[in-house]
Amino acid sequence: MPDILLFWRPRPDLTLSPAEVAREVLWGEDVEGLDDLPIKQVIERLKAAFPEHRESAGQLTLQTGGGRIETTWTWQHVKAELHDASDIDRQRLVAVLEGFDCQTFEG
Repeated sequence: MPDILLFWRPRPDLTLSPAEVAREVLWGEDVEGLDDLPIKQVIERLKAAFPEHRESAGQLTLQTGGGRIETTWTWQHVKAELHDASDIDRQRLVAVLEGFDCQTFEG
């Protein structure tokens, strides 16, 4: 079973807990109190951080040393499923998203 990480950028008016935000975004809901992400820039930065990747409509698969990270997104969040990705690759992913002031939630 893959590890799942969710990333979003909270605004000061966010009233939901991280677990409540995670539930809402996984249900496909827009969440009051989250900023829209610059998704095109996020995807480009992920591609630069993980040069071996495959992109299809709505999904970017990042190849890692011993596994892969499958990412999907909306304007408000990025979801990453880590399949046998190392701690180094995990930290590289987190660093890219934190560069966009995203909060990380492990689901």
